[in-house]
Amino acid sequence: MFTVVFREFKSLFTSIRSGLIIAVLFGVTVGAARLVRQFEAPLQDLGLGQDAYVMGLMLLLILAAPLFVTSLSHNIVNKEMDTRTIRFLATKTSRNHIILGKFIGSFLFWAVCLTVALLLIIPFSKSFSILNLIQAIIFVSYFIGLTLFLSTVIPKPSLSMFLGIIISVALPVLGLWSTGTDNLFVKAIGYITPYFYYIQEETHSYYAYFVVLFPVLFIVLSLFIFRKRDL
Repeated sequence: MFTVVFREFKSLFTSIRSGLIIAVLFGVTVGAARLVRQFEAPLQDLGLGQDAYVMGLMLLLILAAPLFVTSLSHNIVNKEMDTRTIRFLATKTSRNHIILGKFIGSFLFWAVCLTVALLLIIPFSKSFSILNLIQAIIFVSYFIGLTLFLSTVIPKPSLSMFLGIIISVALPVLGLWSTGTDNLFVKAIGYITPYFYYIQEETHSYYAYFVVLFPVLFIVLSLFIFRKRDL
C-alpha cells in the first residue's frame, strides 16, 4: 500500500500543479484577508474565525476546494483502468490497498499544501493555529473522498471530470444556500455537505469534526464497488 501512497503523492507533487495550488492559496488568502478585515464582524457571526488571514483561507476553501480537488484528482482511479495500469498495481497489492493508497496519497498532498500555505502567512498573521489547520484538512478530505468515489464509480476520466466540475460548482451553492433557507429539500441536501457543519462551528465547535464521517463513508463505498469491478 505504501508504494501506491508514494506513487500517488509523487505524481501530484512532481508537477507544477502543487506550486500553483500553494501560490493560489497564499495569494488569495492574503488578498481575501484584506477584504475580510472590512467585514470581519459579520463573517465571525458565520463561524469563520477571528483571524482575518485564516478567515481568508477558509473562505477560499469553502468556495474553491471542490474545484481544486476535482481538477487534480478526478481520474485518481479510473485513469489506471483506462490505461490498463491497474492490472500491474493489482498484481503488486490488494484492491483495498489500491483504494486506501490513492486516498492517503492525495490526502497527504493536500495536507502539505495547506500546511505550507498557513506557514507562508505567518509573517502576516503572526500566528499558526494547529486547530485551524486540522479543520481545513478535514474540510478538504470530504472532497478527496467524494472525488475518489466518483472516479471509482465512473469508468471514463472525461466523464468523471465533467461530473466533478458540475458537483464542485453545485455543492458550495447548495451547501451555503441550505444554511439560510427554510426549504426542507435544500436543508436535507445541506446535511450531506460539509458546509452545514462548518457554519455551525461558532456555536458548537465539535460540529466540524463530524465531517470526518463522510470521507470514511466514501472510502467504504469505493472499496465495495472496486472489489466487484472487473480489471
